[in-house]
Amino acid sequence: MQPQLSRRQSTILKLIVQEYIRTGRAVGSKSLLERYDLGVSPATVRSEMGELEEQQFLAHPHTSAGRVPTDRGYRYYVEYLLDDTSLPVPEQITIRHQFRQVEAQVESWAKLAAAVLADLSGNLSLVTPPRSSVERMRHFELISLRSRVVLLITVTQAGTVREVILPLTEEIGQEQLSALSQRLNPLIRDLTHEQIRRLAEGAGDLPGLVLHQIADVLRLAEQEAQSEVIAEGLDYVLQQPELGHGALAQRLLELLRGGAILSVLIPQLKTGEGVQVIIGTENRAAELHPFAVVLASYGARGHAAGFLGIIGPTRMRYGRSISTVRYVSQVMTDLLRDIYETDDEERSHHERGR
Repeated sequence: MQPQLSRRQSTILKLIVQEYIRTGRAVGSKSLLERYDLGVSPATVRSEMGELEEQQFLAHPHTSAGRVPTDRGYRYYVEYLLDDTSLPVPEQITIRHQFRQVEAQVESWAKLAAAVLADLSGNLSLVTPPRSSVERMRHFELISLRSRVVLLITVTQAGTVREVILPLTEEIGQEQLSALSQRLNPLIRDLTHEQIRRLAEGAGDLPGLVLHQIADVLRLAEQEAQSEVIAEGLDYVLQQPELGHGALAQRLLELLRGGAILSVLIPQLKTGEGVQVIIGTENRAAELHPFAVVLASYGARGHAAGFLGIIGPTRMRYGRSISTVRYVSQVMTDLLRDIYETDDEERSHHERGR
């Protein structure tokens, strides 16, 4: 539990954090008094800074007379000293407009979310496309390409579209393919790959082939969902002075390869907990100790969910990062709810009409 600081100590800690975030340089009592009217003497400021250092809210680099925030100092700042973290209304309107302009597909929204987060925060953004814990089928189509070659197009409940080429042993016309699609689609809607594979047994040559292929597509989508992550803004992070030497930059690049960063982050994240801020050594993985992470979950409860957020040096603009992550998370949640609530209403109407 964090000790409560006096009003003066809180003010000084807040100003030091803000100055260090702004300049990247250790903050001394002289520079603090030159920029802010604290109404106290330099000796008093130095005394309070010394007390904050003793309580491990500040650190004193050997090469400087100033202080810098510690992970504990940043935590206190985030918990108690941040001003209003709402994203400005004009930026909210701009973001909503951007999402309305892109193709109404989940993958397009995820890519846009990553770009918006990176641009507004000036840090690396991460977005996992929304996935169900178990992929389920929504719809498929069969299209005749040429003699004995069919294109299978599948759409999952998460909105993932896959195209697979099916070679046939005999020529089947488009009319027969369309009839087969119309017959099977109602049977496999909302089913998992295991349920569809059981349905394929004894279904006949062509229906069985199609159903087995659809089951394979769903199984592959589930596997990919475990590691898929969209990242944007790496160039922003690499411009930060903290990452000026190659070791930290290389560490971050290695985590991004193959989605390894998800295995590091996800175990300490909680769905539905709002915005979570993990600072420096609070990260369970040593690879992320030089960084701060601001993350939130999004999605339609009971259907599909994902995570999105920002990674940068611990000297990040926390208010800006938190407000951006919170708002983009809400936008993504609203978009997905619109999809799944519409689907639920249509399914309920269809069932009542049977």
